[in-house]
Amino acid sequence: MPAQYSQSRPRGFAPLFGGAYSDQHLRVSDAERQAVTDRLAEHFGDGRLDQAEFDERVGRAMSAKTRADLNGLFDDLPETGAPPVTDRPRRRRCHPALVLVVLFVLALTAGHAVFWAIVPLLWLGLLVAAVMFATRAVVGRSRASHDHR
Repeated sequence: MPAQYSQSRPRGFAPLFGGAYSDQHLRVSDAERQAVTDRLAEHFGDGRLDQAEFDERVGRAMSAKTRADLNGLFDDLPETGAPPVTDRPRRRRCHPALVLVVLFVLALTAGHAVFWAIVPLLWLGLLVAAVMFATRAVVGRSRASHDHR
């Protein structure tokens, strides 16, 4: 693999995409174009660009093929503090409250399942106990009546 395509080299359009080195020959993705237009829209909303400048810059951004085509779009604009766009998707953060809710629902469901599995056994146990009690009472009476004779 040629050195220019090595994975170990930092990638990214330096001021916009966060890399220390710019790879001007690399093609831009739709997500990168969208990130550029979003930042331009932020500057337009803040009043730093008029309608004509905004339209011209968005047109340039949307028709950009390589990162070099995006040069100059932000040269006269201050940094907005927008997070850099990376080549890989961001990892989603785990929300502890959501995890607790999911665990609670699972515990409730498991408890409900165990409850409905045990209730028929309890009824069966009560029936067996009642039968044993009834047969012992009947057997006890018949023995008592045999003893009195």
